[in-house]
Amino acid sequence: MNADKIRGKIAESRMSIAEFCKNAGFVRSTFDRKMRGEVEFDRAEIEKIVSILHLSDDEMRTIFFEDIVA
Repeated sequence: MNADKIRGKIAESRMSIAEFCKNAGFVRSTFDRKMRGEVEFDRAEIEKIVSILHLSDDEMRTIFFEDIVA
């Protein structure tokens, strides 16, 4: 998972992290742990992030699965 790309997409959407978490239904501390890689995002969470940030399939794969297939 590429946390920097997620942060960049949130910034491109002109949302703060707090706004994004509220829109996505994340508790901020849980989101922060997931961004640090301590806990993985589950499928439903990834789908919600993709929807809110309007990510393309390529962007989604690059952000969430690049390390897995590399």
